[in-house]
Amino acid sequence: MNRLFKYASLLAAAVVLSACGSDTGEGNEGVSDKAFYMTTDKDVIQSDGTDAATVRVFLNEEDVTDKAVIYNEKDEVVNLDGGLFTATKDGEYKFWAEYGTYSSFDKNQDDKGLLTIRSISVPVPEVVADPQVSNTSFVHRAFLTQYTGTGCGYCPYMIKIVKELFADGTIPGKAVLAAVHSFAKGDPAYISAPKVNNYPFMHFNLALGFDATSSGSAPLYALINECVAEDAAAGISVNPILYEDGTLVLRVSVKAAVEGTYRVGAWLLEDDIYGLQADNTGLKDKSYDTHENCVRAIDSRYDGEWNGKRLGTIRAGKTAEKTFVMDVAKAWKVENLHVAVIVSEKVDDNYVVCNAVDVPINAPTPFEYK
Repeated sequence: MNRLFKYASLLAAAVVLSACGSDTGEGNEGVSDKAFYMTTDKDVIQSDGTDAATVRVFLNEEDVTDKAVIYNEKDEVVNLDGGLFTATKDGEYKFWAEYGTYSSFDKNQDDKGLLTIRSISVPVPEVVADPQVSNTSFVHRAFLTQYTGTGCGYCPYMIKIVKELFADGTIPGKAVLAAVHSFAKGDPAYISAPKVNNYPFMHFNLALGFDATSSGSAPLYALINECVAEDAAAGISVNPILYEDGTLVLRVSVKAAVEGTYRVGAWLLEDDIYGLQADNTGLKDKSYDTHENCVRAIDSRYDGEWNGKRLGTIRAGKTAEKTFVMDVAKAWKVENLHVAVIVSEKVDDNYVVCNAVDVPINAPTPFEYK
C-alpha cells in the first residue's frame, strides 16, 4: 500500500488527508522533478572570490546551459563564465533560467523555481564520522508540524493534545515537533510561513493532516507508534555550528537504507518563549503561555513545498550531503535553540518525511542506529 496513506485508517474521521504536495552529494544535483530546471553542485560557497558553485540548466535531461539565459532575482541577465558562480560578499543569491519558451521560475508562485546559493565567510563544518559504515538500521522518528499562534483562541485544544502526547515518556524518542506560529503577527514566536487555512492544525510527516481536536491525542499516538515500527528509509547525521557573528551552519549527511529519491530540510527551533495564549476553549491552563519548539527559521523549501531541498537519488548504503545556513537573531536565546532536520522520500508523486532528528546547537550528532 502507498506509504502516504497507509496509516489513514488509524485517524478515522478525525483526519483530513492531503498530499504535500546516482549519489549526488552536495547541492541540488540529482533526479529532475520537471522537464526544465536548474542545478548547482553547491548550495553554500565561501565568499572569497575563488570558491565556485557550478550552475547547470537542463531541458529533458539535456544540458542546455550554454544556450540558456540566466537571470538574478532582479531579472537582470547574469553572465556565468562556464556556469561558475563566485561571490566576494556574504549573502543569498538567487537565479532563474530561460530557454526559448521555457522558464525555470514561476513568478506566480513565490520563489518556485528559483535556484538559491548562499555565500559565507565562516567555515563549513565537517561531516560527522559514521560510527557504523555498513549499518543501515536507523532509529526512526515521525515529524509533527503544529500550526498555531498566541492569538488563536481555539489552539489550546491542539496544545493540550501535544502536551498529552509528549507527557508519555515514550513519544519524545519517537517524534520531533515543530510549532509554526504563523496564525498572526504580534505573536512573540511569529513566523510568516508556512500557513494553513484553518488553525489549529497538525501535519504528520508533512503528508497527513489532522484538525479534529475533539479526538484527543489517541489517534496521533497510534499513528506515531505504527509509523516508527517500520524500518526507516534513511538516517540523518548533523554537525550544527553557531559562530560568534550569529551564522548557524549545518553540515548534514543523509544515508539511505533503501535506494530512493530524497530531500532534506532544516528547521531551527526555540524553547521557553513566553506569550499570553488566547483561549476560547475554557481550558484556562497558564502553562500554555510558555511555548516550546517554536520555529524560528526554516531552510526546507523547494519548488513551493516544505519537505526539504533536493538531494536526488541515493543508493542503499550510500550518503549524500547538504549544507544549510541560518541567521540567528540577537533576540533569540541561544541556550534555548535546537535544530530539527528532516529527510523526505519520494513516494509516487509526493515527498513524505521518512525520518527526523532534533539536535542541540554545537553538538555534532552521528547517525543513530538501533
